[in-house]
Amino acid sequence: TPREGWTYESAHGESVALDLTLTPELISQGVAREAIRLIQDERKAQGFDVSDRITLEWNAKDEYIESITAHATHIGDEVLAIKMIRDSNLAPAGNELGLSLHLTR
Repeated sequence: TPREGWTYESAHGESVALDLTLTPELISQGVAREAIRLIQDERKAQGFDVSDRITLEWNAKDEYIESITAHATHIGDEVLAIKMIRDSNLAPAGNELGLSLHLTR
């Protein structure tokens, strides 16, 4: 039987166990990945080319600002942002992170 917070599967004499504990760092990384997905969706919706460099103005719900800021370099690299500027005047959007975006080439 697995320990609390773990799950496991066995098949053909092999077993794999996974620790399902969500640490603050894992949650923060998940927020960054979701932000990247939302930004990429917005790039596509606005018709940007895959290689277009952008300036990204953003705002999010208060509980996600720290994670996005902490991972800004990684997020910027993934979405080809030359600059990432938090604009507290942007009202939070209706997505899970409340991530509002303004993209320019």
